[in-house]
Amino acid sequence: MTLSETFIRRPITTTLISVVVAVFGVWAYFRLPVNSLPTVDYPVIQVSAAYPGASPATMASAVALPLENEFTQISGLHSMISDNKSGVSTISLTFSLNRSVDLVAPDVQAAITRALRNLPTDLPSPPTYQKFNPSDSPIYFIVVQSDTLTHGDLYDYASHVVARKLSMLEGVSKVQVFGAKRAVRIQFIPEQLTACQIGADELTGALRAGTVNIPGGSLNGPMRTFSIEPQGQLRTAREFGELVIAYRNNAAVRLKDVANCVDSVVNDLVDIRHNKPGEPPHDKCVVMPVSRVSGANTVEVADRISAALAEARLELPPSINIETMFNGATPIRTSLHDVQVTVVIALILVVLVIFLFLGRIRETAIPSIVLPVSILGTLLAMLPSGFNIDTLSLMSIVLAVTFLVDDAIVVLENTVRHLDEGMKPI
Repeated sequence: MTLSETFIRRPITTTLISVVVAVFGVWAYFRLPVNSLPTVDYPVIQVSAAYPGASPATMASAVALPLENEFTQISGLHSMISDNKSGVSTISLTFSLNRSVDLVAPDVQAAITRALRNLPTDLPSPPTYQKFNPSDSPIYFIVVQSDTLTHGDLYDYASHVVARKLSMLEGVSKVQVFGAKRAVRIQFIPEQLTACQIGADELTGALRAGTVNIPGGSLNGPMRTFSIEPQGQLRTAREFGELVIAYRNNAAVRLKDVANCVDSVVNDLVDIRHNKPGEPPHDKCVVMPVSRVSGANTVEVADRISAALAEARLELPPSINIETMFNGATPIRTSLHDVQVTVVIALILVVLVIFLFLGRIRETAIPSIVLPVSILGTLLAMLPSGFNIDTLSLMSIVLAVTFLVDDAIVVLENTVRHLDEGMKPI
């Protein structure tokens, strides 16, 4: 007895199995992770080295080349790409898929250690590495902008309010904040330092000594105890300007006498702007990429992020505007909708073609039931197999539907032809 004969001779069993497959297929459809790409743990490691002030050519010859010579000795290395910029070198190492990224990391660290003897001796810090998975690229980009607040204020609100709220969401692995941190720039005047007979090293020492957090202790009285909190951490340019750095001729020399103190940012060379069609460009903004946990449902995570941003808007000042630059769930929903429309059109066309050529409602009802059950059975098999609903799996389902449609028409047409020639249905 063949497999087909078993189901033909037991129609009740066949019907029950079809119903079970359909029900659990619908359940699996809502349980499958939805992502843009398949979840693949690519063994990719990025090595970064910083050498401030060096040109790209110097970074390539003095920093990247010694590292590359050592990396080529690691077994399983598939490709190596170097990106050398002013003061920074980034090397991306891609290994064979049969190698685990956790087992490759010690080999990379050993290669970095061997290359230290050939690297510049005045390198601020040794090269570092981190694991990188291309499929875990940010799924959500947020821009925080304002026309009245400073760059530093925007960075503080973005990192202390928005980033903390998003980091606590289920499925979110990392929230980055691209902007400018608040800082005070001290631009000393050489003529004034010379007139006061103050050296640059003395000025630096006075700044370090005057901007420290130290415990102040307490004052114990007969009835109460008071805690002393010295304001040792200066935060604004005006506070820095009042700092006493030396005494000359029995008079205090303050920082504002020999330098210009400016409220600025850590890196004033970075200019982040947000341009929107029909609106003037915003030059005060912070960009926040949000990454998901490997294997998490992109659509669900994006919906949680959107809901969290709606709550964060209520906690921020009205002068701050939060906009979504990119939502990774949008193209996925579009792809899902296109596939759903394609499958429905294919099923309708199959039913119409069979009915027009055969003219029998009973035979026409068979493929209209078998085709949806086959698709739902595929979804049910995808769940325990670890597959996602992504671009590749949707494309394969569309291709499989075309084969399934063709086979359904051919098999049914031949079955009807044999019945018309006098063969028994069994």
